[in-house]
Amino acid sequence: MDAQVKVGSLVRTIAENEISRSVTEFTAELASEVVELIRDCLSGGVSAVSTFTLENFLANCVREFARKVIGWLIASLEPEIEQMPGTVKHSGKNFRRLPDKTQRSKIVTSFGNISFSRARYRRGRDGKTIFPLELLLGLENGFTPAAANLVGQQFATSGSTQGRTREMIRDRFGTSIGNEKLRKLTGTLATSLEPLREETQVAELMELIEQARKSGGNPVLLVSRDGVALGLAPWSFFEMAGVACISVMSDGKKLGTVYLGRTPEANQDTLSSDLTSLLTAVVKACGDDVPDIVYVTDAGKIETAYWKNVLRKFFVNGRRIKITRVVDYYHASERLTIIADALKLEREARAEWLSRARGLLLEPNGHGRVLRSIAKMKSLHGYKSSLASDAAKAEKYLRRYKRFMDYAAARAHNYPIGSGVVESACKQIVSERMKLSGMRWHREGGQQVMTLRCILMSKIWSKLYEKWLQSKPTVVDLMPSEDC
Repeated sequence: MDAQVKVGSLVRTIAENEISRSVTEFTAELASEVVELIRDCLSGGVSAVSTFTLENFLANCVREFARKVIGWLIASLEPEIEQMPGTVKHSGKNFRRLPDKTQRSKIVTSFGNISFSRARYRRGRDGKTIFPLELLLGLENGFTPAAANLVGQQFATSGSTQGRTREMIRDRFGTSIGNEKLRKLTGTLATSLEPLREETQVAELMELIEQARKSGGNPVLLVSRDGVALGLAPWSFFEMAGVACISVMSDGKKLGTVYLGRTPEANQDTLSSDLTSLLTAVVKACGDDVPDIVYVTDAGKIETAYWKNVLRKFFVNGRRIKITRVVDYYHASERLTIIADALKLEREARAEWLSRARGLLLEPNGHGRVLRSIAKMKSLHGYKSSLASDAAKAEKYLRRYKRFMDYAAARAHNYPIGSGVVESACKQIVSERMKLSGMRWHREGGQQVMTLRCILMSKIWSKLYEKWLQSKPTVVDLMPSEDC
């Protein structure tokens, strides 16, 4: 049976005998090459060198076989130009068919480059030109969806760079690309995936909450944020980028985390907006069964402003949501260290008092007892004049945020008392990917990397990528209604 072509179709139906014939030809070529490789390997005797050579040649043969198959299939999809519809619809606008097809070369697949010809459609006389086959295949910046998926994940991986990503493409795909092509692809991925991120992160958090409840635990939502210095181009200034996260805790253990990140900006307003939107969506998804929510950060200016302006009186659908704030215990402990250093004590006495004070801070009513101990020690021993100012600031810090330092009560509810999750996030999202030797970032490019990195670290890449592919146009989307 020959290939069936419906006049006015964007793609043709390829008959089974044509598929079988073409694949059989490619398979025969592969079999012949493999037989020759094995014969050469055995003729020289079995050795580590021959095994190494055979395995590498086999990998290249299989890759070339797959490249030929995908190349043949894509090149065979479109009918002859005369059998294609005269008009297609894209983004609500009509495009008319041009009289001939043009060649598209250097399309990167997971197996190497392919080329094919495709029809063109143009909006008006000098308007935008589209290529329906490329739209239907989901090609982006010269990459197939599978290749783009692998490249995007590699680019967002810890320790990766443009150079290392291009090395991966060369080693795994057997082809080479330039930095410009790579940047266009990663920019497209970041721009396209970001609008779908929140919905996917909410679904991930809801799965974790359900997992905690099924295991008999009491889920707790941990909300946290922090800043991390990032070098900006072209003058190598360092400014504070922002990272935020929401984790699901159960019986004191972290089940999973989703991440947000933004390049430096005044007051981190965009990060605050993203975090508020994400938390609101999660609360809405929980309905009447909202888990306990805990906000754990240091007492930095932006972190405190976000508490005062947003979380202290957090309303969703007219209902106030209770959120407990906890000032990071380890930042509070640092203030005790500053005070201990300022006291006129011998080393052993200083260490003994500091250890006792840190322990007291974790006990019921510990905050008040610590403040009384500080006052007593100061009256007995006094502060060193050179450190008195720092000690006074540390005391002020402990008094100012005392209502957020009830660590005994927090631990009794299995709430976290440390901001280690977000501090680790700063390291993983920014430091391990964006602060490698000599790296400096323009804001747009830096944001693209942070977006992809947050998606990858949130463990939602595969779900999000599939959702994006499903949103791409189909044949029905491109055909005018009267032709469908």
